[in-house]
Amino acid sequence: MEVQESYLKIRINFSSKKRSNNLIFKEDPLYLWKKSIFSFLENWNNGNQSVLINFTSGTTGIPKKIFLNKKYMYEYAKKTVDFLNLKDKKIRGLLCLSPDSIAAKMFLIRAIIFQWDIYCIPPSSNPLKNIKEYFDIVSMVPMQVYYSLKNLGKIRILLIGGSPISIDLEKKLQNVSTICYATYGMTETLGHIALKKINGLYKTNYYQTLKNISISIDKRNCLGIFSPYCMNSFIQTNDIVHMISIYKFNWIGRYDNVINSGGIKIIPELVEKIISPFIPFYKRFFISSIPDKILGEKVILIIEGSPYSVKIPKSIFIGKTRFYKPKNIFFVQNFIENTLGKFKRKEIKNKLMENIINKN
Repeated sequence: MEVQESYLKIRINFSSKKRSNNLIFKEDPLYLWKKSIFSFLENWNNGNQSVLINFTSGTTGIPKKIFLNKKYMYEYAKKTVDFLNLKDKKIRGLLCLSPDSIAAKMFLIRAIIFQWDIYCIPPSSNPLKNIKEYFDIVSMVPMQVYYSLKNLGKIRILLIGGSPISIDLEKKLQNVSTICYATYGMTETLGHIALKKINGLYKTNYYQTLKNISISIDKRNCLGIFSPYCMNSFIQTNDIVHMISIYKFNWIGRYDNVINSGGIKIIPELVEKIISPFIPFYKRFFISSIPDKILGEKVILIIEGSPYSVKIPKSIFIGKTRFYKPKNIFFVQNFIENTLGKFKRKEIKNKLMENIINKN
C-alpha cells in the first residue's frame, strides 16, 4: 500500500507493495479525518475476524458499538464490484464521504480487495470543486451530488445514498453522462444491499438486490432482508416498500414516520417527494405533524434556515393528495444532526413543540 499525502488529499494505491511510513500529527487540522481512515485500515489488517464500528443510528440517533464480521464485509464488497463490473485493477476511486460511515468503510474494503488507486478528501458539500482527475467510481450523498452537477463528467459511476433522492435531482441527472445508482442499505447490512439505476440506458424504477440477497414484507408492508452475509440471516426493517419480486422493490418511507391525520395515514416521504421541486435544493426540509384537536395530528412542513415566502401550488394537492397539504410551515434555524450529518426528525420536532408551547 503506497500512500501519498498532501494537506487536503490522501492518495492510497492499494496495488503497490510499498508500505507507508506516514505519521499523523495531532497538530494537523485534518488529524481526526486522517486518523479515522488509517485506524480503520489498521483494524482491517490486524488479523481479527471482526472489526469494531462506532455508529449513530439514522433512526434513533443513539450511538452504538457493534462488531462486524470481516468475512461478510469482504463478500458484500465483492458483490458490489460484480454488480458494477469493476474488476479491472486499474480502477481509480474518490472517497469524499465521512470515513466514519459504513459506506466509506465498504468503499475502502473494495479498494483493498481489488487493489484500486483511490483519493481521499475531507467530506464537503462540493467535493469535486478543486478536483482535476477522472475517477471510475465515487460515492456521494444527494447534497454533494447537487453541488457537483457541473463536474460529474469527471466520474464514470456514481453511487448515491444516505438520504432519498429528490425528483428535481433525479431529473437533473438525466442530462449527465455519469452512470448513477441510488443505493439502499444500513450499517446492520454492511452498507447497501440493493441498487437502482436512475439514469441512462437500462434505467429502472426499482431497487435490485445484490446476488444471493432476497426480500419479504410483513403486515405493515415493511421490508425484511434475507442475507447470508449479515450478522443475522434475516433483518426486519421499518422501511415501507412496494415489493415487486423477492429481488426487486421500491422504497416508500419509514413506518415510524407515518402520520395519522383524521384517520388518513400519510407517509411523510411521499409528501416530501411531491413538494421537493418547490423547495430550493440547498434547503433541508421534512414533513412532520403536531397535535390537533380535530384531526388528532395535522401535517406540517419544517424548513431549515431563516423564514422566506414558500410558494407551493395548490394544484398539486388534489384528489387523494388533498390530505397531504401542510397546514402550517415552520422554520428552524439549524437542524439537529447526528455524527454523520443526518438530521434528526423527532428531536427537531420535539424542540419545535417546546418553542410553540413556550410562546403560548
